[in-house]
This record gives sequence, C-alpha cells and structure tokens, in this order.
Amino acid sequence: MIGSALLAGLPALGLAGLAAASPAGALTERTITPLACLVFGDIVSPWWLKKCQSHLDLVVIDLRSAAEYSVSHIPGSVSLPFEPVSAWSEMGPGDLLLEMPPSASVFATLGAAGVSNPSPATKIVLVNGVDVPAFPQAASPRVATTLKYAGISEGRVSVLDGGFPAWQAESYPVTTVVPTPAAKTFTSTEDRSFLVDKEYVRARINRKSEHIYLIDGRGAAVYNGSVIEEWALKPGHIPSAVSLPAEYIWNADGSWKSPLELLALLRGAVGYGVSRSYGEIVVYCGVGGYASSWYFVLTRILGFENVKMYDGSAQEWSLYYDMEL
Repeated sequence: MIGSALLAGLPALGLAGLAAASPAGALTERTITPLACLVFGDIVSPWWLKKCQSHLDLVVIDLRSAAEYSVSHIPGSVSLPFEPVSAWSEMGPGDLLLEMPPSASVFATLGAAGVSNPSPATKIVLVNGVDVPAFPQAASPRVATTLKYAGISEGRVSVLDGGFPAWQAESYPVTTVVPTPAAKTFTSTEDRSFLVDKEYVRARINRKSEHIYLIDGRGAAVYNGSVIEEWALKPGHIPSAVSLPAEYIWNADGSWKSPLELLALLRGAVGYGVSRSYGEIVVYCGVGGYASSWYFVLTRILGFENVKMYDGSAQEWSLYYDMEL
C-alpha cells in the first residue's frame, strides 16, 4: 500500500518522467531528458547533439552544399545551403554580396524547416563544412547572425563545433535519407539594431581615443593591400581599422578556439581600449561573412555588449571612399 501511494504521488512531485502506471497496473519507463540537454550553449559538441537531438524541440540545419548533403548528412538534418544568393542572403543594391534577405523570406524558410516561434520556441543547431580558407566555417556564424536579424533570440541558436567533419570523426551515424519536416508557423520582428551603414562607419574613423574600434576580419595580405579581393575595387582597408583575420578563430580541424584564446586574439589587436561594458567595436570584412564570425565571437562567446556589424563591408566602402594602406 505504501509503495502504491508513493507511485501515485509521483506526478504531484514533478517526477512523472520516472515511471507511469499502465491500465493493467504495470510500470512503464518514460523518456527522461538528460541533464546535459538542459544546457544549450553557443557552440555544441557532436556528443551533445547525438545525445540530445531526440529529446528537444530541435532543428538541425546543414549549411553545406546540396551535393555534399546528398552524399551523407546527420540523420534528421535539413539541407539549407549557405550561398551568396540563398535563403540566408541576397544580392543588394550595387551588386553587393551577402546582404540580409527580406525577413519575411527568412520567416517562411524557417517555418518550412519545422521551426516554430514562440510556442514552442524551437532551438536550432547549424552545421557547416570545413576547408581552407575558412569560408565554410564562417557559414554557421553568418547564418546565426541572419537569424538574429530575423528576430530569433541568440539563446536559441547554436553551431556544431567542428562542423560535419567532427561528427564523422566520432563515427556517429550518417544517412542519405532526406527528412520531410512538418511545416510550422514562424513569425517574429526584424532586428536591425546591430547592423550599420557606411556613414555610421565613416563617423567612427580615428576615434580610438574614444574607445571606438574598427576591426577588419579579412586576411593580413588583403588588409595591407598586397592582395586585392575581386569584390573590392581598391586595395587596403578602411582608415584607422585594425587587422584581426577571422581565419584565426578556428583550429586547423575547424573546431572553435577557446574563449581565452579568442580574447587573447582580440587583445592583441585592440589592447585594452575597449571592454565588454564600455567602448564600441564595429566589425567588417570583404562582403560580410568573416565580419559575422567576429560578431558571433564578440557577442556570443566573449560577451561584449556594444558591437556593430557593417554588412556592406569593403565591397561597398570601396565604391564610395578611399582605402588606407
């Protein structure tokens, strides 16, 4: 009698997930969400994803090309490739690359992929490829930035550490089966608060004494003008910008460097003239991909509060203003 009473009281104690009585009175086990799955970090490991994918309202989005996805992918993942013109970006005025698409288009894409908002608030894990240079690695933070623009709170979006190669390296299951996600309703409010234009950037040149820093995420050779990227009309960088190549964000295998290593990279470029709570950082690159990577690092991993992103980047700047060598 005492045992029966205790079992009957489990739901009232919030322990209904431990056991439940069948109509015949037998005990059946219910699925319990592992404690590890209650922590949804900015970067998640392949181990975490394998363990938690079936326990959460979670959508895994594969950003690799459709051809790569067709060869093999994480079971249940949805293919939405990141490309210059795709669900995640569009061509802007003046043929600017990687501009933010209409937010309504992002809402429709997310709904079709099975992402709902706000109830339940689906979480998203982004999966990229790995290569040299680090353009594939930059896909996940770029899409994370697009999702912020689309109004998804940052705590609902994570990236898979090391991308798809890290999943393979653990010998976790892969498949060629293409899932058909149940369409859901996604609506939100566009957030452009962190995006700035060329005039905003121009007003912040040579203001390091006021703790305002411009960071160029392109490679050092592009920054100093010895190499000219195809989408920038002029060599060099925006005047007073400091060089902080985004390629240094990742290890050779595509995994993310530790927060301490990333903070050391930042301090090596800007010193201590700006902190998490004072000053301002504006990030840019060639067309906006690497800028998104540093925006993700600074805001999500390092916790800096006042960071802006110049999405037009060097491509747009070189159309209107001079560069510095």
